[in-house]
Amino acid sequence: DLADDVSQKRGELDRCPPGHDGRDVALCGLAASLHRRFENQRGIDDLNEAITLYRAALELRPVGHADRASSLHDIAQCLADRFRHSSALSDLDGAISAEREVLQLLKRGNPG
Repeated sequence: DLADDVSQKRGELDRCPPGHDGRDVALCGLAASLHRRFENQRGIDDLNEAITLYRAALELRPVGHADRASSLHDIAQCLADRFRHSSALSDLDGAISAEREVLQLLKRGNPG
């Protein structure tokens, strides 16, 4: 059940306070669960929180981090979904910008 998954991921994040080595993974896990719930139930608050959490994880994944590109892609997907929901051009611009950074990372042979 989606609510149980979100609750479980919140618990995992609670066990990874700021400074914990696994915090970026926990942030992404909760964000992914919220994004899935948005896709199923269309609750915009879930999508907004997912974007906030993905951005927080990205801050913990600087250029050179192995998971930076995937974090940028996740943010882009959420921003594109929010654009489709609200038609805010800033979300579309953000999605395009994030995917451009992904392409630059991959062109350099750096997945992160």
